[in-house]
Amino acid sequence: MHPDAPLLTRSGEGAQRSLSPASVTLAPDDEMDDARLLRACFMLIQAGRIEEALKLTDDCGQPWRAVGWIGGTPLSSDGMGNPTRALWKRNGRKIAEKMTQITHRDMMDSASRTLFPSIAYEAAIMSLLSNRVDCALANPVFQSWEDGVHAILSAERGIIEDDVLRSHNLARIEAVGGTRGHFPYPGTEFEGDDENGPLGSGGDLGDALQKLETATTNRVRVEGEDPFRGGMISFLVGSNALKEYIEECAFASLGAGNEDEAFFLRFITHLILYVDTALPGFSFQLALPAEVVVEDDSSASLRELLLLKYTDYLASRRELWSHVAVYTSLLSPENIIDVYSSFLVHVHSDQERQMTLQQARQLFPKGLDYYVLRSVVREMIMSDDDENWHREAGEDLPPAGVSPKDARMMRSVFWLCYYPEHRPDALVCANMLLRKFLHASCESDSVDGNNLHTPKVFIRILPKNLVTSAIEQCHVNDDNIAGSISIPLVQNLQAEFESIKKFLEAHNRHVQFLDVISKTAPCHKSGNKPAHSLQDNFESEIADKMERNAFRQRKVGLCKIIIESAQRVSDALMEVLTFGGGWLVDSNADDLDDRTMTVEAEARAEEMKDIRSTFAPLAVAMLYDTLDTTGMWMEQVVYDTQQQFGSASKDILVSLFETFDESVNTELLTTSQAAPGYWHKKALSLASIVAYDGHRLHETFNDYDMDKFLGSIAESHLKLNRCSNSRTFFEC
Repeated sequence: MHPDAPLLTRSGEGAQRSLSPASVTLAPDDEMDDARLLRACFMLIQAGRIEEALKLTDDCGQPWRAVGWIGGTPLSSDGMGNPTRALWKRNGRKIAEKMTQITHRDMMDSASRTLFPSIAYEAAIMSLLSNRVDCALANPVFQSWEDGVHAILSAERGIIEDDVLRSHNLARIEAVGGTRGHFPYPGTEFEGDDENGPLGSGGDLGDALQKLETATTNRVRVEGEDPFRGGMISFLVGSNALKEYIEECAFASLGAGNEDEAFFLRFITHLILYVDTALPGFSFQLALPAEVVVEDDSSASLRELLLLKYTDYLASRRELWSHVAVYTSLLSPENIIDVYSSFLVHVHSDQERQMTLQQARQLFPKGLDYYVLRSVVREMIMSDDDENWHREAGEDLPPAGVSPKDARMMRSVFWLCYYPEHRPDALVCANMLLRKFLHASCESDSVDGNNLHTPKVFIRILPKNLVTSAIEQCHVNDDNIAGSISIPLVQNLQAEFESIKKFLEAHNRHVQFLDVISKTAPCHKSGNKPAHSLQDNFESEIADKMERNAFRQRKVGLCKIIIESAQRVSDALMEVLTFGGGWLVDSNADDLDDRTMTVEAEARAEEMKDIRSTFAPLAVAMLYDTLDTTGMWMEQVVYDTQQQFGSASKDILVSLFETFDESVNTELLTTSQAAPGYWHKKALSLASIVAYDGHRLHETFNDYDMDKFLGSIAESHLKLNRCSNSRTFFEC
């Protein structure tokens, strides 16, 4: 483009100087180049980068524009600046008004344009530099609401600057006039009041920003109705406007549904967090909704209510779970426990559990994760809402034979198994759940393998080192952390866990014993006996010996199966009945008072008492049943041998008994494990075990159970007498 093109007119054949830039008509290519240049300059001036705009015009061969735009620079003490600044501004306002009129007249289709004529951009620049807000808002170049706000704020700043300079100049003129001296900078004496100059809002930005409603561009007016831009206005106007805006938006968000206006809830929550950070204490000045009842000791605030609503929204979206801990950490400690506990109840995936727990440990006050997890696990264990139960996202299928609800309770304990310092609480909750399962079995019509399947599965899936790691952790952190468990208490919990574990293992072995003995018949036919004759007496004797030996060997094999199974059950049940201090006896119940959960401690004591009164007599009954059944099975072996071999059966039985009695003892009928008397004698010895005060078993028997047990002992005494008399035992 020709350097003087903007100052030339091409309406005639000869080029002549134009008296006004508004009357210039450029060639299309020159017009487009000039428009692009002025658009770039306009955007730089909007961004406060006027030096770059001046350099750009100078680099593009239009230095006269740069000189014209710096006319508003105030005169400084070193003589730099424009001494006739007021005159320049008056002329600039007139030029901006004239150019805007031309632009508005010639551009009816401005809304659809991406590049406006150069005169529109020049008018916009002059409007900003001369503080003509009315011209700026009438110019289509100011397309957005932000453009309009910038023009208003720029004009307000320029007007304030003019007022300050004018007052300073008048004071200098007055000082010079009083001394009759010479004014140092000729021309500045004309910096008087400008009656036609723009009037500011006197610092009231709320009133100044009302001018946006007069903008000719429809987009500016429409965008001004956006609530987010309303928030920007409130920041500009002042704290009272900001307070009203936040309260209005917060009330609307709190009243909306969780699905409705979620984006606005996110906005207002972050806004109040920002304001609370920038202006500490500001959030406590905000009013609460009328329907919110605040107690005297409550720390409720609008900030707290919004965070509660927003964390609830985040918790309802699985894809947003990674953000829940961040916003929960901004709540009060009481609400942190309640909110995060309610959230973690619905987190089932192992990966998500580790993520949410790690975030809690990083973001929450130290030790608060203990209370959160305790609340989570207890809530899941104590939940009895069977009707509303449904499988949730990330939840695995339950193990075979376990109800989905019980499986969820079982997995809840694993919340406390990720970090060593949580293991003592894991032991507490594991015992709590085991008691719940066993107590439910107590309330059923009968206790069988089906009722005890769930606690057996639970014991099996727990970490193998749960008890040992819990005790080790208590030795490390004894009373050094909030909520730590004392060593005597964890030892008591260990005894409780081991008691239940031993009983369930013994019950398993008893079930296996019943299965083995039901499938192992004590009677069987011996091999075919050869016909006896006088001629083959020797061969017949050999054949009889071989047949008796084969019969005995087979009996040995059968007896060995039953003896090993019965011995396993007997040993396991004896560990239950002779458990140190008594099976499931709370040896130091007073230590539980050291914990804050007195109600929970009392419930634990009652549950243990109920379970003990049900399962201790059951363990005695299972052991008696095992011993008596084994003895009766061995009697069937004796009867079968006697029936098939008659008088020769004694030698077979003695040889059989000796096989299972390594000691040199003449009392084979009560010392050999293959002898019925051995098992009836052990059954009879249960009386002394139950009567021993150290085991405290007799305390668990009611009158009915005790009468039944004593009747069984009497029967065993009779059976022992029958099976231990060698004179009558071997008679056919």
